[in-house]
Amino acid sequence: MSMFLFGLWFTMVFGEILLEKRMPHSHWHVFLRLTILIVTGLGLFRKDKTKGVGQMLWFALCICFIPVYYQRAHDWAPVATGTLLAAFFWVYFKSAGRSYLFIPSCALLAGVFSLQVPWPNGQRCMLTFVYTGLAVTIQGAWIILRYLQGDRPPELSEPASAPNKSSDREMVRFIHLIFGTIGHIQIFSHELEQRIRKRYQSEISQLTDLGFDYLFSDGEAFSLFRLALILPALTVIHMRCNGEVIALDDGTKLLVCYPVFISRNKTAFGYASGLGVKFYTAFQDGTLLVSKAYSDANIPAAPMIVKFAEKASISETWAKHQERIAALEAEGKCVDRQTSFQAYAEISYKETAPW
Repeated sequence: MSMFLFGLWFTMVFGEILLEKRMPHSHWHVFLRLTILIVTGLGLFRKDKTKGVGQMLWFALCICFIPVYYQRAHDWAPVATGTLLAAFFWVYFKSAGRSYLFIPSCALLAGVFSLQVPWPNGQRCMLTFVYTGLAVTIQGAWIILRYLQGDRPPELSEPASAPNKSSDREMVRFIHLIFGTIGHIQIFSHELEQRIRKRYQSEISQLTDLGFDYLFSDGEAFSLFRLALILPALTVIHMRCNGEVIALDDGTKLLVCYPVFISRNKTAFGYASGLGVKFYTAFQDGTLLVSKAYSDANIPAAPMIVKFAEKASISETWAKHQERIAALEAEGKCVDRQTSFQAYAEISYKETAPW
């Protein structure tokens, strides 16, 4: 998360400088300056375990850039800029015990390829900074995607004895900040329904055999403008590569569409996505039981939510979910058997809401 925010800040700051030189009257200045203020205000990248080393490296980088700045009119200046940035990030991540070759490689390539842009060499240097910052942002976004899918990088691994640690709660809030509130829109388009049924025909068949009926299709919606924040764009690209059904709504919202099922005894919703299948059961006292047939990096559940997530077959997950329903009913809880789209949307929002 810190890397993503730092890369975004780095890109926006140097992008604003470059835009001021190239297009001083552009309306994009407002967007860039607002983003810089928001990211700076968050200040999450200040939580750096290598703070002392990082400050020394930043100071060394600034010293090295002094001669490059005064010689920026020469053709070698953009290449030197890319080389210095590549060396800085390689040493910085090594000092933190990490190895990200993507960022130094992009910095070097940015310095070389900026020579193909017909701009003054000083502006080519700024472009190298922008591309390098974009590489840092993409690397950070990729780490977040892996984290959310349960493939936690080694530097993010922590003891299992701390399932509700604050860093996970910060991650949930951060995702909501970047994506905004995820809306739910019921799908009525026959063409879109057919695409959804075709994509999830295996899950539909298995859930039908387990006693579920296809109820409706849900479109999880967020603003197209969020794609400018890079992480939503990379997430959508990743979903599209997984074959998930994506559509536009009113030209301003992006819909990621999923089928929703209901058990024939009305005790649980079933939901299929590219990650796998999960089951929801709501209780009248506000408790929500969630069982997932896939891991989700042990991200903790919000209050009043009982969550289980482990890689298993759909039938195994459903069997365990039924056992958990019975156990909660034995404690005196009563299942809420509402089956409307609104009831499902409220359950889904409650499960993913920040806390």
